[in-house]
Amino acid sequence: MPKTLTTIFGLLLVGSLLFISCKKETETTTKETILARVADKTISVNEFIRRAEYTIRPAYCRGDNYIHRKIVLNSLIAEKLLALEAGEDNELTRNHEFQQYLLGRKEQAMRQILFYEVAEKPVKLDTSEVNRLYKVAGRLYNVAYLNCPNKEVADEIYRQLNAGKVSFEQMAKDLTGKDKVPQREIRFDSPEPDIINKTLYDKSIKKGQLIGPLQVAPDSYVILRVNGWKTFVAMSDEQQANRLKLVKDKLTERKALANYEKFIGKIMGDKQLRFKPKIFEKMVNILGPEYFKTEKEKKEMFNKKFWNKDNDMMVRENSLEQLAAIAKETFFTIEGQIWTVEQFMNHLQRHPLVFRRKKFPKNQFARHFRQAVADMIRDYYLTQVAYERGYDKRPEVQRNVNMWKDNLLALYQKKKYLDQQDLKGKKGLEIIKEVLDPYVAQLREKYQQQIEINTDAFEKIQLTRIDLFAIQPNQAFPVVVPSFPQLTTHNMLDYGRKMELAKTN
Repeated sequence: MPKTLTTIFGLLLVGSLLFISCKKETETTTKETILARVADKTISVNEFIRRAEYTIRPAYCRGDNYIHRKIVLNSLIAEKLLALEAGEDNELTRNHEFQQYLLGRKEQAMRQILFYEVAEKPVKLDTSEVNRLYKVAGRLYNVAYLNCPNKEVADEIYRQLNAGKVSFEQMAKDLTGKDKVPQREIRFDSPEPDIINKTLYDKSIKKGQLIGPLQVAPDSYVILRVNGWKTFVAMSDEQQANRLKLVKDKLTERKALANYEKFIGKIMGDKQLRFKPKIFEKMVNILGPEYFKTEKEKKEMFNKKFWNKDNDMMVRENSLEQLAAIAKETFFTIEGQIWTVEQFMNHLQRHPLVFRRKKFPKNQFARHFRQAVADMIRDYYLTQVAYERGYDKRPEVQRNVNMWKDNLLALYQKKKYLDQQDLKGKKGLEIIKEVLDPYVAQLREKYQQQIEINTDAFEKIQLTRIDLFAIQPNQAFPVVVPSFPQLTTHNMLDYGRKMELAKTN
């Protein structure tokens, strides 16, 4: 084994970048209509909608009617009230991991703004390109496909298929051991890797055409055969407008990703990441089993976590002890900067590893772990750029952090309060109605003079009845908004005072 394991930064760190609607998760506007003010805390109209629509609401306020909307608002105000009660100095706020988590949330929001500013905002769509794609966007393809483990195998399979030496059916049987050829339908808005969408949605595609090999992941290739397609014509004005928006969004995303790849290339330049082989091997041996925990083990650790529950790499106590034994050892170097195991593990609290593939054999963990670390370091440098541009001071970043902070403070205060109550025989909705509703009512009375509600803005809000749990794939913190605060069933706006003007922030 060589003395150092080297990863060259460049397109390696960019490949398979998948930022799904980054700007939607951290709003890029600096002015928002304030819906409610609770002392020094505020709830914007946009935050209200996201908290109601991007997570699953409980049955008692899941509808789109006026009463349920009032319960949603009262619940979000209750969250702010409990956060006020918890205060700024408590066991939770003094916790280092909690502080790192909020820092990580902030820095992710900063990177998303960076993506918007340098990659998405500059995009200019060509009308002729939009029209060309619009003409084929109504196709629903039926394709047969072959998954290949690496480029060499994929190239050889494609060569044999293209030369007619073997049929697609026979090759599929040889690869899968099954008589049935794998097939699937693909729509324009199907969640496929963009390379598949870009290749299929072209007017030159013909029935029976062999396509590939297409790289859909760092170590995964696919070969397609176009069995045929149906074309669904957008008839109404609404259908045509929706399809045009889909096309424009797809092209914007595609061009933005290309812009971002170029930007990252300039930032990373010829930087080299060098791992210390012996320590890298130890890290693989320690963290590998953590990644491959059973579902039962993951559930047990999930239930113990108070925050950051969307982090798959939750490390057990015995593994932490092993990491402590090598804490001061150099894990890797980059640009002359030494990262010890301790520094790396501390940074993971603000940027959990993101594996480009979620499922892979155990013997491939080292390769995927190395790539995930490289991606983390890429984000480290992008974050520095975001700081230099002052994105940490952007109102939308601060609002995003405060949303998560207040949610966690409210959960902390809720647990603290419930631990002091007699809950014997009570659970779920019963606890909310009999224990939390009276408590929240007391807090509304206590802070009565510090609560303002923009009723004019509230009357204009509409919600859907669709259950949705929004995530942003391939991000250190994929969950978009905190879980809905189940604190009250109160359905009246009979407290506080009306906000005279639609205040903005």
